[in-house]
Amino acid sequence: MTVTAELCRRIATTRPADIGDVALRAARMLVLDGLAVAVAGARTEPVVDILAGHLLDQGSRPVATVLGLGIRLGTVSAALLNGVSMHVLDFEPMWIPSTHALSPVLSAILPLAEERGASGLDILTALVLGIEIQGWIRQASGHVPSGEHKFHPPGVVGPLGAAVAASHLMGLDADRIAHALGIASSRCGGLFANVGTMTKSTHCGYAAALGLEAALLAERGFTGNQNLFEAKQGFTGAFLPPGFDAAMLLRFGPPYRIVDPGFAIKIFPAKFTTHYGIAAALEARADIPDTSAIAAVKMLSAAVPSADRPMPATGLEGKFSMQYTVAAALLDGHVGLASFTDARLHRPDMQTLLPKIALTMSPTMTTLYNAGRYVELEVVLEDSRIVNARCDRPRGSWGTPPISSEEHEIKVRDCLATALPPAAVDKTVAIGNTLDRQDAAGVRELLRLAGGLPAPTVV
Repeated sequence: MTVTAELCRRIATTRPADIGDVALRAARMLVLDGLAVAVAGARTEPVVDILAGHLLDQGSRPVATVLGLGIRLGTVSAALLNGVSMHVLDFEPMWIPSTHALSPVLSAILPLAEERGASGLDILTALVLGIEIQGWIRQASGHVPSGEHKFHPPGVVGPLGAAVAASHLMGLDADRIAHALGIASSRCGGLFANVGTMTKSTHCGYAAALGLEAALLAERGFTGNQNLFEAKQGFTGAFLPPGFDAAMLLRFGPPYRIVDPGFAIKIFPAKFTTHYGIAAALEARADIPDTSAIAAVKMLSAAVPSADRPMPATGLEGKFSMQYTVAAALLDGHVGLASFTDARLHRPDMQTLLPKIALTMSPTMTTLYNAGRYVELEVVLEDSRIVNARCDRPRGSWGTPPISSEEHEIKVRDCLATALPPAAVDKTVAIGNTLDRQDAAGVRELLRLAGGLPAPTVV
């Protein structure tokens, strides 16, 4: 049996009882995080409105809820739009090896679950499996330095994760799951050149939509190459580095990567690479009584070329700039949703400080999140005093204590409150925290609330 065939067999035969309480608890947290971040993204970033208008103009059967916007679309269109909303703030959890594993999978299975009447436990099981395949593909690829990636990882592994999750939710057998993966493998991509633009968020949105579409087509009998990881001139050769260890994929299964190595809940809505600098800057700021007295800032970081953006053109691009995020932390003493507006970017204090920041990216420092990566900061004040700070691991990341459930709930509630009234926020959190005990009606109520849709009329 090939690696692909064995993986598809395991996916097809996994049942909710196989997942385990620890993985289910983690999956519940991820669903709430994803829903909340998507609602906030839908209400705060113009890319979502632009794309929503485009999709509405195309027309589709309104069967699936669009988070935060109070509209319904077809399943594939809803997956696309929800995936963009879930990723555009760069506030979704981070994974190791680095990718954005949540938005491609959760955005694919929510509209499918709503249309087909799946339970909360069905959703959580599919989510775990869709994340699992992405993690093992990235792990089996070995470490590739950030600047050497040819494609943005969620655009490569996201369609496959979405196809696996959707296929499982639909109950496809191993044969059709293999076809779904073959179809999805021709839908992969995503260029780093688009980081900092609206297009970057569509890497996750299209991963969700096209992976879901692949599963739907496979269900109808559409075919693709069933040897995803063995085919000549196939997925492995096109997207993965030499030395890809396909046999490592057979570690797929309990305790699942959602548990080990787990994920990092983001506490700042920005590229995870910038969290090192943000944490160091917040530490330094405690010793800087007057930020207007900053004469120069020197920063040393790992070599991540996509994060070297000395003068971002938009607030959105600021999310991916080491310089801008450090400046925001130094000036404001916090970094949140309001840090990345065009208005904040163009304020005089920001425009004054940005040219004073000198970034050095070390070619010898690892870009792995848990293997010696750090940021060092030196802030020189006008009176020649120097304030130093360093971050080796941002809070909540691997090797540090996780973000507490209370802190996470604050994040979730703050994001939901961008669109929902307090009672709807309370009910969304309550249902999300008990998702594994929700039937199809509970799932649909959760999505109605998160979508901002009115309650059904009682006749």
